[in-house]
Amino acid sequence: MNQGKPGPGSIVPYLLLILSTASWGGNWVASRAVYQEVTPFAMVFWRWGIAALIIFPFALRHLRRDLPAALTHWRRILFFGLAGPAAFPILGYLGIRYTTAVNASILNSCVPLMTIPIAWLLLRHTVKLPQVAGLICSLAGVLAIITAGNPENIALLSFNPGDLLILSAVVLWAIYTVMLHRRPPMHPLSFLFFTALVAIAVCVPFYAREIVSGDTFAVNWRTLSAVGYLALFPSVIAFICWNHAVPLVGPNIATFFYPTAPVFGSMAAYMVLDEQLHVYHLAGFVLVLAGLVLSLFQFRSAPGDAERRGVK
Repeated sequence: MNQGKPGPGSIVPYLLLILSTASWGGNWVASRAVYQEVTPFAMVFWRWGIAALIIFPFALRHLRRDLPAALTHWRRILFFGLAGPAAFPILGYLGIRYTTAVNASILNSCVPLMTIPIAWLLLRHTVKLPQVAGLICSLAGVLAIITAGNPENIALLSFNPGDLLILSAVVLWAIYTVMLHRRPPMHPLSFLFFTALVAIAVCVPFYAREIVSGDTFAVNWRTLSAVGYLALFPSVIAFICWNHAVPLVGPNIATFFYPTAPVFGSMAAYMVLDEQLHVYHLAGFVLVLAGLVLSLFQFRSAPGDAERRGVK
């Protein structure tokens, strides 16, 4: 499928990336809000089950055409479904039971640290000096948040099991992002629908075990609104935007947007969960956004640079 490339000065792919990270920033807040009422596998099952129902009527005509491609490239569908829609939220929702929504959002900002070396190893993609400076600036902002504005707190940092699960999810997401240029030749809605089916299938045996063991889904306005949000925004809208934008700008450019997720996630945690925001949070947010601007400046000023980086 010919995705095309963004024309000089086009901001559409970047807006799509921002919409994705904003949606994913709220992902941790919604899941943290109901983690005691909805088990991780139930959350992923219903998140993608509802998302598939939302996608289906819009994707139906494409699914009929793309089914042969899905059958031919079933290994790729399985890979992307496992690495993205399945493993990433499963590990994340297991992790969120043991850490805070702010921590989860911040740990997800480590995606560039994983994506850049993986993109170099697999695709030989490189980054330029302004993008390295932007990455350092963004990570300094994340570090400011993690250490509560005091560098001496670095020595006190420790990881609980939830943080490690989320970091594992981040590694898988980096691989998913780097390999998106190898997705099967089909419409984006078809690709998302088929990979959603993989996520649902993975969850079925584990969710069935939860039901048998007596772990039920507490149905109330909180759980329904949380799962509804997870189905519409982090699943449908975010994945469509991300899957479309990454092949246009390349994984190394796209990954610099990921540190904006804790900006959106921390603000949402403050508004929804009453988790506290402090001056160091705001300083960290400014550094993250400044890093994003730095990382994009060279790319925007040299439209032909995408060809030299080997962006597909």
